[in-house]
Amino acid sequence: MPSDHLPNLVNSRPDATRLPQELVDQVIGELHDDMTALEQCSLVAKDWLSTASSLLLRRVRWPPCENRGSDCARSSSAPSCTYTLSSKNSFVLCLEILSSSPRLQNSVRELVCVPPHGDPGKTDATHTALELKTFVKILSHLPRLEVVDLQMVKLHAGSPPFPARTGRTLKKLSVSNDGDPRWLWDLFPFMTSLRRVQDLVLIIYYAFPQGWPSEPPASKLEIDTLECNQLQDLPGNSDPHSFCAGLMHHLHLQTLRRFSADILEPSFAGIISNAPSLESLGLRASGRGHLQDLEMIPPRLSDVDISCSFSTYEGSIGCPDANGTWIRIWRTLRAATALPVHKIFVNASVVFVTSADSSHEHLYAYYEKMVSQITDWHTPTSVLDGFGRLEKITFEIRFSIWPGGFVYHPLQVHECHVAAMRAAMVNGLPRRYVDMLHVRAAGSKVRR
Repeated sequence: MPSDHLPNLVNSRPDATRLPQELVDQVIGELHDDMTALEQCSLVAKDWLSTASSLLLRRVRWPPCENRGSDCARSSSAPSCTYTLSSKNSFVLCLEILSSSPRLQNSVRELVCVPPHGDPGKTDATHTALELKTFVKILSHLPRLEVVDLQMVKLHAGSPPFPARTGRTLKKLSVSNDGDPRWLWDLFPFMTSLRRVQDLVLIIYYAFPQGWPSEPPASKLEIDTLECNQLQDLPGNSDPHSFCAGLMHHLHLQTLRRFSADILEPSFAGIISNAPSLESLGLRASGRGHLQDLEMIPPRLSDVDISCSFSTYEGSIGCPDANGTWIRIWRTLRAATALPVHKIFVNASVVFVTSADSSHEHLYAYYEKMVSQITDWHTPTSVLDGFGRLEKITFEIRFSIWPGGFVYHPLQVHECHVAAMRAAMVNGLPRRYVDMLHVRAAGSKVRR
């Protein structure tokens, strides 16, 4: 990159004093969340490059984003920690440069593939088509790559046929599908070209195909963890049985140790029964119904996590029955008391049905009124008493404004609102459960 217009701060004077490398490393560590500042500093301080390059190139995005800057940094699909190249030609040039330098080549650990415009989950998103052989060629330039995140990117087999097994191993492969219901047919050839993926995450926004090609794959993908999300919101024309059959057809389930899904689909029984090494199961239950089909879960499992997502609405009809919502949470969880549950996670969402410019003070006052209505502590205590292995209970509070349509505006949750919920629960729960209790605002950087 030309830098004639930049002052050479390192070599401007023959007797220039170099900072100790320990101090340079410490300063660079403080800039790990500000890639723009780190990039500019590295251009003028050559002794920063050896340490900074591993951060600047750790997470690379393709195809490149046209909005390099604050707009891109604020986008949910392009976090500020992602180094984004300015054009497709520069991406090809970057791969060539990386190939000539093992140090730079080995710096890239994460590759994010996301359309230049549009967000995952929206039907009007712009999808990027990418041939599988082209994507494999990209991977060949990145030998130390650990994480691949394919967000609404259309992979297709192309011609000639997709290359054979590459033997690559990834720590994580995350995939969200586009509007084509046959997306998995083209995705699985890429997945089975890999030898092993530690964590496989499938985020499914649209229907999956009916039936699968009869040809068995040349090899199956070994996985440790399988996570399937957004299944509970799929349209009625989806075929869960076919989806599960496809997973069993292409995945080596003998190595599967952890499995989680946002619904307990009966078709998952085949996956669970064919995974002899399965140790941990994560289940999510919505507020629309109870956990069902728990008999498919084998008694040999030693660890089960349960997540619940419940919403309560405040609108023109006044304050809803918050205590009734509270009781429904625990009645839903009661069905799982026979399982070896170690963790319970509850996403408590409060949706204010009002205009986006409404008084936030009024909305926060409503929340405090809602919390004060929670008076039934016998039900949650009796449910918790049924979990003999419980170690942690987490409540995550989320506020949003719904003016109508399909858009929800997030509203900040302050520490006082977290404290109000925790105080209400501490006053009602027995001491043994208070020690397990964690209440936090949505988006806080606390591990579940």
